[in-house]
Amino acid sequence: MARQDLRGKVAIVTGASSGVGWQAAVRLGEAGVKLCVTARRVEALEKLRHQLNEQGIECLAVPGDVTVQGDVDQVVRECLTHYGRVDILVNDAGVQSYGLFDELPWEHITRIFDINCFGFMRFARAVLPHFRARGSGHILNIQSMLSKGAAPLLTAYSASKHATLGWAKSLEMELMGTGIKVSNILVPSVDSNMFAHAPTMFGLAPKPVPPTYDTDVVARAVVRCAMRPGKTVVPVFLQGKLMLWLNAVAPWFGKWVMGNWGARMQMRDEPVDRPDGNLFQAIPQGVGPHGPVPPTPKWVRYSATAGLAALFGGLVLGVAGIARAVR
Repeated sequence: MARQDLRGKVAIVTGASSGVGWQAAVRLGEAGVKLCVTARRVEALEKLRHQLNEQGIECLAVPGDVTVQGDVDQVVRECLTHYGRVDILVNDAGVQSYGLFDELPWEHITRIFDINCFGFMRFARAVLPHFRARGSGHILNIQSMLSKGAAPLLTAYSASKHATLGWAKSLEMELMGTGIKVSNILVPSVDSNMFAHAPTMFGLAPKPVPPTYDTDVVARAVVRCAMRPGKTVVPVFLQGKLMLWLNAVAPWFGKWVMGNWGARMQMRDEPVDRPDGNLFQAIPQGVGPHGPVPPTPKWVRYSATAGLAALFGGLVLGVAGIARAVR
């Protein structure tokens, strides 16, 4: 599809109080997009709005909870009243909870689905009538590598992301020929405040599965996707394209790594008492694009790529050797 000029377009960005949502709003604004940002935290949204206004970017901040239909309708209504149109919906709001599946409170599981999956759907249903009336529009979903993968301790989060990607791909088929596009970005581990806000059943602060990327990697992918809508984008190699390829040709490899070390890779040696986190109410701290775990240096990512390739190659050769010996 031809590259679209974003200047003068209007975008609603959910989950904009920190992390990817915050940085995506900044990058879209710099590309000329007029913004309507939303999240539960009023003070954080006002800080973002002030920062964008200081940069000369027009921004409307409308607090709201993606699980409350009235809030969703209010955000869309205020955006339409203020700008007269909506061109892009960036679905970003998301939560997770760390725990063994049979020990997670059932309320955590249903809440994760209500935010990560049904929150995307509520906003899409709210903007679709306006998109259909104009014969154009773009629903851009911030997904996860776990939309196609899996991780221990994150069963509910992984399941919600699988469900959301399946919904988005089905919706894309329904909208063919309408002028309305659906895009998805499969996000790797990023240095967002999701890990500072997430509940945990283990008494240790959670952390992303390494390597960790800067949220700006995803924000820039959002801008590229907004310019060329209708794609599923994987913006990184090591924890993105390579992982999808490995999962396709040797699914046992990922199971072996994550099954043996995945739980430990997701915990920091830092005690924390956060049984509910930000699931049911917003946590005031953690404003801005970055969280408690800094991005992994590039040289470490490159070394890990080489090491992973060598390890995988060695395992394949070893299995092949055993097979020949058996014959």
